[in-house]
Amino acid sequence: MISKEERKDTMITIFTKGFIVLVNFAIVVCITQFWGAEGKGHQALFIANLGFISIVANVFTNSSIAYFVRKVGASKLFSQACIWTFITSTCGAFILYFTNNHNFLLLLFVSSLLTGYLTFHNALYIGMQKIKYFNLLTLLQPLFLLLFMFFFYKIKQSNICDYFYAHILSLVLVIIIAQILTRKTVGKIKIKFDISVTKQSFNYGFQTELSNFFHFLALRLSYYFILYYLGNVPLGIFSVGISISESIWFISRSIAVVQYSKIIKEGNTQNVRKGVITTSLFSLVFTLLCIGILLLLPNSVFSFVFTKEFYNLKQIVLLMSPGILFISFSTVYAHYFSALGKLKIQVIKSIAGAILTLVLCLILIPLWKINGACITSSLVHFVCSAIIVGYFFMLKNKEKIIL
Repeated sequence: MISKEERKDTMITIFTKGFIVLVNFAIVVCITQFWGAEGKGHQALFIANLGFISIVANVFTNSSIAYFVRKVGASKLFSQACIWTFITSTCGAFILYFTNNHNFLLLLFVSSLLTGYLTFHNALYIGMQKIKYFNLLTLLQPLFLLLFMFFFYKIKQSNICDYFYAHILSLVLVIIIAQILTRKTVGKIKIKFDISVTKQSFNYGFQTELSNFFHFLALRLSYYFILYYLGNVPLGIFSVGISISESIWFISRSIAVVQYSKIIKEGNTQNVRKGVITTSLFSLVFTLLCIGILLLLPNSVFSFVFTKEFYNLKQIVLLMSPGILFISFSTVYAHYFSALGKLKIQVIKSIAGAILTLVLCLILIPLWKINGACITSSLVHFVCSAIIVGYFFMLKNKEKIIL
């Protein structure tokens, strides 16, 4: 059964994520209205590059923090996280330099450094079951971003770089708040190193982020194929469709965060497994409702909100909606395995998704252009979801899950 406290955390998290979805929607609208499809293409590619760097940084800043913070304390984890984040941010920025995107070199370095630092704090709150702090920070960052975007646009002749400046400033403000909350939660963090802790963190974090890396490829590899085959403007249009479709995931992600924190604390009990099944069904029904409402909107609404360049967004959302539905159901199961440290199935699922994405992008994008990318996304989401959910139900009657 789901406890009263868990229901409360879940509902607060859902409300917070729902508000974040609205704020992120406003950000997407502003980008398209201020800088058009081309500007949205630059922003989408920058965020994709930042995502790749963050995945590498997350080996020591994300799930390993949540998993080990109660076991070894925050100080030992923080020290290794800071060093690793600096290394990955520096390397990532220079990789961007050699891809001829010189204008974004410093911006990418600063953004990835700050993102890694903020990720540490968020993971710490999940591990300590301070869900309200996690919700607060995840809400404030996009809200500050939106406010700074408006500020820059109003005071001067604006270009897409102002989005990146706003992004950095929002991260700085939220990190200052995070410092205060972290000190309140775990006290003063000191510089400590422990080789055994580093090895354990790396082993856990590497497996998790290896899965996330391939999962990220499954989600975003199509961006680079669209950019290569079709150009920056189609990428901007496609990325808005992605943003709209994936925003519906807020319900499953909210549930998964609370479940993840609970499973870390309680372990693999029968009650936990029943909760996973129940909440995944709730997520599926709610997501189906959201998709139905979205598809009832006429094309004219999309073109009014995002400008005429985005008139065909409804078709993109329609083609991607089956995949969004599959993922909304399977996300809770994926977090279940992660919380138990059973990561091999995650890696297998993500590798399968990445390989399928690569193959389908090579075939379908040249053939059907943006529609091909949408169909690719839905097929990959179906395969990944089938693997993770199928494995759960295959083992659901066993008291001990062995990978």
